[in-house]
Amino acid sequence: FIMDPEDSLSLDHGIPAPETYLPGSPLWFWWLMAAGIFLLLILASFLYRAFRKKTLPPLLPPPHDFYAAAALRLRELEAGCDSRPLSEMAADCSLTIRAYLADSLSEPALYETVEEFKARQVELPREAETLLTSLNDVKYARSAIDPARAREFIDHSKQCLETIHTAQNLKA
Repeated sequence: FIMDPEDSLSLDHGIPAPETYLPGSPLWFWWLMAAGIFLLLILASFLYRAFRKKTLPPLLPPPHDFYAAAALRLRELEAGCDSRPLSEMAADCSLTIRAYLADSLSEPALYETVEEFKARQVELPREAETLLTSLNDVKYARSAIDPARAREFIDHSKQCLETIHTAQNLKA
């Protein structure tokens, strides 16, 4: 007897389908299955967070000490007192004080004329205005090498820098 392969799927052997012998799944089983999957997802999330590489917040550069940089620059200027013209020394002292104001207080002093600076000033000590005015008078005048006066400018610049720095710290 040769059987047709297409007919073999429709043969009736008198045996019922296997699903009739299996019990149905109760509703609590499906709720338990859903709760188990939910708990597995929570566990996977917890493990992922626990074992992933922790990214550190970006490191901020340490705050720059503008006062120390300005004080160092004034100390460096002392070495040139005996060999540099007074106008150059006055210009460097003025630039150091103005750069400190620009960096530490966000002052536009570095880019202003002395007149603009004086007209706008209400918060800085009077000493800064007086020093910058006297330095301005010397840096644009003819000059020669004058070590004593150059040291005097540097000393006044150091005192002014200290006064501004102290006043700034008192406000903070």
